[in-house]
Amino acid sequence: MRTLWTGTLRKMRVAPGDPVAYRLADGGHDPAARAPDLPLNGLIGRRLVLRHTGDINCTACGRAIKKTFGQGYCYPCSQSLAEADICIVRPELCHYFDAANPCRDEDFAQAHCFRPHVLYVALTSGFKVGITRRENIPTRWIDQGAVAAVPLAELPSRREVGLVEHELSQSFNDKTHWMRMLKESRPDGDVEEAAARVLAALAGMGVAGVLPAAERIVHEFRYPVRTHPAKVRSFNLDKDPEAAGELLGIKGQYLIFDAAVINLRKYAGYRAELLEAGA
Repeated sequence: MRTLWTGTLRKMRVAPGDPVAYRLADGGHDPAARAPDLPLNGLIGRRLVLRHTGDINCTACGRAIKKTFGQGYCYPCSQSLAEADICIVRPELCHYFDAANPCRDEDFAQAHCFRPHVLYVALTSGFKVGITRRENIPTRWIDQGAVAAVPLAELPSRREVGLVEHELSQSFNDKTHWMRMLKESRPDGDVEEAAARVLAALAGMGVAGVLPAAERIVHEFRYPVRTHPAKVRSFNLDKDPEAAGELLGIKGQYLIFDAAVINLRKYAGYRAELLEAGA
């Protein structure tokens, strides 16, 4: 077998295109030691082996660990870093203004949370509402495997847009069913009709910051997938260090092999090598 890449896993880099372009990227703690990105689209149709070497390192501090917490963190970092706080997953729980439980990192708050955030509707496994920083468009949508998305409103901070999303989630879905997303090339539904329903709800809530019609345009994405799996099974690098087979496609943050799929984002911090079988 021929080694194509060796590094520490993190979520793949993506770039919009027809289809979306993917690169395997090194998420190691030391930037100087990271391997160059490996373009992945050209590997579709080949037999590959993604092999975990057994080493896991915290993506924040670099310490050797036996398991990760959150997005590749060791336990101490998961308890101390602002980017690992509960409000990153549930922004409506932001506690920045709570004197008894202040933000873990003021600089992080100003750089990431108190910046314009966009509320959107996306078509992933079905329609969902979501939020992201303006500069993360369209990467956030691609990471979720969206085939279409529409920005609807912009608010000044993560907390403010998170509170709106939380209220909307009582009536609109805010989750992606990943197995359904991988099975279907494009779920049924009219994204503009879904956007209109959310806009009506925003109007009823009196939400400021609704984008003008000229900015509420539909973004569409096509993924490099030859065959969508009829039945979705997952590789688990903690139980078996190898994910192998013919690479049938890539969608969201998943590599789709003929045998099973693997979510690379889940294994952030795992040292791995990608090999081409039979080469």
